[in-house]
Amino acid sequence: MTKTIDTERLLLRPWKVGDEADAASLFRYASDPQIGPMCGWPPHTSVEGSANIIRDVFAAENNWAITVNGTGNGNEPIGCIELRPVKRIAGSVEPDCERYRSGNVLEVGYWIGRPFWGFGYMSEALDAVIGHAFTALHANAVWGAYYQENVRSGRVMERCGMWMAGESWHVLNLIGEYHDEFLRIITAEEWWADHDAAK
Repeated sequence: MTKTIDTERLLLRPWKVGDEADAASLFRYASDPQIGPMCGWPPHTSVEGSANIIRDVFAAENNWAITVNGTGNGNEPIGCIELRPVKRIAGSVEPDCERYRSGNVLEVGYWIGRPFWGFGYMSEALDAVIGHAFTALHANAVWGAYYQENVRSGRVMERCGMWMAGESWHVLNLIGEYHDEFLRIITAEEWWADHDAAK
């Protein structure tokens, strides 16, 4: 079961299957044509379709609804972040990363509604989920991939200690488009060294 994660300003919680408020909030932000295509999926077209996505996709383990504490919106989702197992990282990676292509490694994916860009929410959520990956799930590394034109996403990963580790070319997404991706990584050793030093 997905564990709820509290941060300074956010509550990362499991999605609620069959919940009208979750579905309506998801549709509100995921129907934005500037969100889905940059993540590789088509914009949502109906609240019913968003409800089905929650049931069929977002209800998976380690998939969180991003909500803002104390906003009076009833903890309705403004975005999504997930950790998923990696069978094998494709593409060209730095030699030091070869041993992290497979095994006990995870990949992170995320998005947040456009009205919430520029407040540092996504970095806050990513930092918390990376910490969860290493402290609770005992991952050896966390990967992140983003389209080369999605500079914002790269900056979020960089702020959370993920460094440029490689590239993947001509990746086909759910919309039938091909994109080149940058790959970033943070290893357990790096994360623990940074957090032990901060104590």
